[in-house]
Amino acid sequence: MKKKKRAASIYDVAKLAGVSPSTVSRFLNRTTFVSDDKSQNIEKAIKSLGYKPNYQMGQGTNTRSMTIGVLIQHPESPHTSRILNDMEKVLNAQGYSLVIATGHWQRSLESHALEYLAKSNVDGVIIVTGSLTEAQILEYAERIPVVAVGYNVIGDKVRSINIDNVLGGYMATLHLMQQGHVNIAHIKGLLNQPDAVARFVGYKNALQEAGIKVLPKLVKQGDFSSESGYAKTVELIESKVHFSALFAANDQTAYGAIKALHDHGFRVPEDVSVIGFDDLPTSQYFTPALTTLRQPIEEVGALSAESILNLLSGERHEVRLPPIELIVRQSTASKFRQSS
Repeated sequence: MKKKKRAASIYDVAKLAGVSPSTVSRFLNRTTFVSDDKSQNIEKAIKSLGYKPNYQMGQGTNTRSMTIGVLIQHPESPHTSRILNDMEKVLNAQGYSLVIATGHWQRSLESHALEYLAKSNVDGVIIVTGSLTEAQILEYAERIPVVAVGYNVIGDKVRSINIDNVLGGYMATLHLMQQGHVNIAHIKGLLNQPDAVARFVGYKNALQEAGIKVLPKLVKQGDFSSESGYAKTVELIESKVHFSALFAANDQTAYGAIKALHDHGFRVPEDVSVIGFDDLPTSQYFTPALTTLRQPIEEVGALSAESILNLLSGERHEVRLPPIELIVRQSTASKFRQSS
């Protein structure tokens, strides 16, 4: 008689993934971040072994698991970390734990992550930005309640929390123009990522409204990282195109841009003004302190948690975020004062 195969355990997953069982447990149940490499190894091991984590606290069909799935893109992102921190506080206060999956800005990985969360028996899912289409989110929401951060998806089982990134991009560019700058470079975020696209639209709108031509040679495709900020700024410098100001798609991009300018003999803001987007905690301590657009990040985390709780309880409260705010520091200056 054929022996029934033993179900895979968390120890089997840990052994195959080359990590400790506690790391697998943290990956499955907590917001404490596990590195990308380890996360991918754990996900591969889970798939290979057919491991099915059991989050349910009982066997009844109406029993809740008291877990909320969260789909994020990059666990190392300071932006994501701040959102998760406040999300966790609200949900933990109501007895919920988080189960985190990563998408890495790849639609196929995001879809796989959502399936993983569904099989994990989570009570609801919070999607923190990404590249999924609205149709994909609506289809998934037919199975599990969803809060979509960074989207404008309308549905009975979906709540959207979105920041006006077009307005933010417009405000950043307008600030530079009000300082007398006309030749304004822009380093974009990830290709086709909604926030990045919207901020670029805001940049173009501000220039066009002022009668300033949008020059492709002043626009570089980045990926929201300091490394891309550095590399793309070097490309701008080496191209010999003239620019007196630079709008970076986020603060991390701005950090890299300022380093590149410094390494090539340009002073900020005396030679080139630089503005970011996000207002990360480190931006006020950067040298020079970074002018940026402040997003209500803490509110996004708390409100997304409150929204998923409302969905689970059948309530229909509308959530409103505080507006984006321009934070003027030392990295921008009047063009007429530059190099004086």
